[in-house]
Amino acid sequence: MSSSFPNGAIFALGTTLDAAKTVTAITNANPGVASSTAHGYADGDILLLSMPSVLDQRMVRVASTAANTFALEGINTTSTTTYPSGFGVGTSQEVTAWTSLSQVTDSQTSGGEQQFYQWTYLEDGRQRQRPTFKNARAITLTLDYDPSLAWHDALVAADLAGTVYPLRATLPSGAKLYYSVYVGFDGQPTLTINENQKTTVNFALASPFLTRYAA
Repeated sequence: MSSSFPNGAIFALGTTLDAAKTVTAITNANPGVASSTAHGYADGDILLLSMPSVLDQRMVRVASTAANTFALEGINTTSTTTYPSGFGVGTSQEVTAWTSLSQVTDSQTSGGEQQFYQWTYLEDGRQRQRPTFKNARAITLTLDYDPSLAWHDALVAADLAGTVYPLRATLPSGAKLYYSVYVGFDGQPTLTINENQKTTVNFALASPFLTRYAA
């Protein structure tokens, strides 16, 4: 067993994405292999997927590139129930620039609670339940306020855009966590006497699944 503190973790927002490339299929394999004509990706590139499946808005890292295919590192698509034939049609976008979020003083997560449908039959009076959905998740960061830092304007722009952005957390171990998020940020500082001015950004997760890579 091992455990560790998150001290030293660094968040970054993907602020530039390349033009979308068409994905025509993904194999049922571990890892799944995407078909995309002349995609131009290299191993290690980080992509945002958009497609009508559980991979929608999922962040992935490219591996085993070939002329018209690339593997989705760490993504097991062998289940034909979860990934039925023909599921992998959509687009991919490479993240080409990241903006670090500095002066983070607190990180909180919320959501993800399992919800249930509950009912009772008259004949036995016993309550039954069946799982339905999980509440949407969010990450909230508190940062010391400084509008001269690059992340301030980047977060304002992302809030105004109202589109999905990549979010990366690099842990002290070197592991990287990737999320796709909607950004909520108005840049307003706190005004509490004898305390550093702070500001808060809310990241509403667009996909319930994070993608983790050990390094």
